[in-house]
Amino acid sequence: MNHFLFILPLMVMVLLACEGEVIDPVKASKSIKLTAEIEGVRTRASGSTWEKNDGIGVYMKKAGEPLNAALLEKNIHYFYNDSGYFKSKNVEQTIYFPFNGSNVDFIGYYPYRADISGFTVPVDLSMQSNQATIDLMYSNNMTTRNMTNPNVNMTFSHRLSKMTLQITHYRNISLGNLSVFITRVSTEASFNLENGNLTILPGTKDIAMRVNVDGTAAEAILLPGTDLSGSELWFVIGNNEQIYRSPLIGILPADTLGLSVLHSLDITLFTDEKAAVLETSNITPWITPPSVSVIADRTESLPPPVKGTKSDPYTVFQAIEAQGKTDVWVKGYIVGAFDGTINKFVTDTTGQVKTNIALADNLSEMDISKMLPVNFTTASIKSGLNIVDNPLNINRFVLVKGNLAAYYSVPALREVSEYQFID
Repeated sequence: MNHFLFILPLMVMVLLACEGEVIDPVKASKSIKLTAEIEGVRTRASGSTWEKNDGIGVYMKKAGEPLNAALLEKNIHYFYNDSGYFKSKNVEQTIYFPFNGSNVDFIGYYPYRADISGFTVPVDLSMQSNQATIDLMYSNNMTTRNMTNPNVNMTFSHRLSKMTLQITHYRNISLGNLSVFITRVSTEASFNLENGNLTILPGTKDIAMRVNVDGTAAEAILLPGTDLSGSELWFVIGNNEQIYRSPLIGILPADTLGLSVLHSLDITLFTDEKAAVLETSNITPWITPPSVSVIADRTESLPPPVKGTKSDPYTVFQAIEAQGKTDVWVKGYIVGAFDGTINKFVTDTTGQVKTNIALADNLSEMDISKMLPVNFTTASIKSGLNIVDNPLNINRFVLVKGNLAAYYSVPALREVSEYQFID
């Protein structure tokens, strides 16, 4: 009994802090110290090292158990803080090891998404303008960890493929207005976080590759296993002033893209009297490179239309249906603007609405549900598009480039970067 009386106060002390607060066993354990590197290389497929605010999703489960409803932590958003470590985006969601010292496993993926349903990450590669947002990576190397060693060093591996093009013209003409397309490639898939398997969904699309400002390089992140035997590369200078086409059949082993492989092609473009020679210097797995070469012939045929590009912009109706796409072009008539709310459509050019315009497919449209609000913040674009400073913009037909995202809680176009009036 005396021993019990002695132990009881100690038990109370364990349960209570000095001010009488109950100690949270979770907070009494150690939080994870998270670092991450990329297998084979220390760069993302998008071409840069981890950057500040890069986000990964992290799962913690009991050691050896599958991903299920009994997870200890699910899809916690950790971000790179530019000091070599990842930190929880929300301090209240910081991951702590089990207080009892039991072993746990970690699974992670990049880039972080808040909309994951179950344990499947949706993949959509139809828009290539921001490579970092589609460069899927996966980590499951951290197993049987516990609070005795809080260091969690996750190793991420690329789960997609990439094609990069280095482009020159034999006369050294400017390629600043070059567009590059790849046809008939799969763009949608689902990725299983439990087993790391990628399932490609049916269907193919023609997509625009991401081209740098001077036209000397293009890149696309693609699905591994894609059959390229029916695909082509198209190179379009200006407004179809010069067009080159190269079938991709025979370029890669078995005509398929390899998992975690960087396919690097060196391209030389020639003018009318000569064929365009495409020399493949490397098909580079992130570690080892083989080599092949092919020929691309100039053609008078027009390139395939790729929806959302300047040559094939979305209509207002299509833009409303395609929310979530980034760096896309939309066409329509400027029919007015919205004054502080979607329910206050105005055509008054003497007002104060300088931050948005309303686009419609029809010049006389009055149905707000068939209009697309276009929000802009850049000074030069605001001064050129708003109807207060430019009353003659009303009824003009315009092409506008931006991101399809909600504004005034309805489908809209935001972060406008370019526009062009079509008179």
